[in-house]
Amino acid sequence: RRPRAALSERQKVMADQKKLKAAIKEGGKKGVELAGCADMGGLEFFTTQIETAEGDLTLLKGAMDAANKEVDPADEEAKGGSGMVGKMLLSSGDKQLALLCYVPAEKKDKVKAEDWMKAVLAGVKGELVEGGALTASGRVPADGNERFPLKDKDACQSASVAWLKERGLFPQANDDDDDWVPPEDSGVEW
Repeated sequence: RRPRAALSERQKVMADQKKLKAAIKEGGKKGVELAGCADMGGLEFFTTQIETAEGDLTLLKGAMDAANKEVDPADEEAKGGSGMVGKMLLSSGDKQLALLCYVPAEKKDKVKAEDWMKAVLAGVKGELVEGGALTASGRVPADGNERFPLKDKDACQSASVAWLKERGLFPQANDDDDDWVPPEDSGVEW
């Protein structure tokens, strides 16, 4: 018989591997979605949530890597492909909200990851864990009384989108499209 401590440690490692695999899978799917949006509408920067990372920066990093990886045409299911899109990933867990920011090298003149992260964290009094021009990470610890990761996640997502919009880096709906009227000689009747 194996000692209980060794078995529980093995189980923990296996559980962590399952969580990482789930986060990588979700990140790969988000990458495909973001790449599709970028191809269709010129999306350069985006903020989204990764549920399976459960507020863990390591799992969130796995999801980001999967979102940014080159698409392998031999794969049965496309994954990744959004390395050209700057992104902020958010994940809430019981203990904290984790945030991870990525800016492609060719877009660092428009946005610095650390500046983006600091702006988002400021509204919730979060902590910058690591920051640079291309990547930054942050966290907002829960305290069980006033700090709740789910609430902070919504606030951070809104703050991120607002920050991008202020800089003209987030696509906005064009109200003029609703008022389009075809030319008289187009053959379309109303």
